[in-house]
Amino acid sequence: MTFYQFAIRILQFIFRLFNGKSYVIGLENLPQDDTYILAATHRSYLDPFYIVINLFPEEFSFMAKESLFNNFILNKLLRKAYVFPVNREKPSPKTIKHGVKQMTENQLNLGIFPSGSRYSTQVKSGTAFIQRLSKKAIVPVAIQPPLTTGHFFQRKKAKIAIGEPIIYDESANYDKAKLAEIDHQIAQAFDNLDQQLDPSYHYIPPTKK
Repeated sequence: MTFYQFAIRILQFIFRLFNGKSYVIGLENLPQDDTYILAATHRSYLDPFYIVINLFPEEFSFMAKESLFNNFILNKLLRKAYVFPVNREKPSPKTIKHGVKQMTENQLNLGIFPSGSRYSTQVKSGTAFIQRLSKKAIVPVAIQPPLTTGHFFQRKKAKIAIGEPIIYDESANYDKAKLAEIDHQIAQAFDNLDQQLDPSYHYIPPTKK
């Protein structure tokens, strides 16, 4: 058993004990024969955990903000769990290539939060560019998590909807217009998936502290 697999088992136990079982729809939309880019909404610091515990045994490599890697011990643990640092304002070519390598060589799915921050609802560019380099499908995912620690321990159930993949089009010219079109598809998928989970749902970003 790898460190990643061991950590997921522990997280599954903790989340089921204190928060209960998540509501998940659309698992059939996950590609079965290849790795993929999972593009998810970002509304809680717990979002990556909800993804990895509910989609296991699928394994993911996530980008995370650079500041998390300043602590020596946390740095080691994150890297063992396939998490790697990124400058969210200006991702370097090296970081993007590493994300592509995780899919093409290490056979890990790549987890991305296109809004960058959980305080934002805007889909930023970058995910489509990674698709251009990797030629992998993008799987949009909407997460409606408990937004506070209190809600988590009150067992407010997380809801997760997995959408149909946005397939890499080998015949397309992935120019600026095409990349923008894909970003729009991701944003539209998020809205549609939120509606599937809860037609009355409206995410209001918390005040940044």
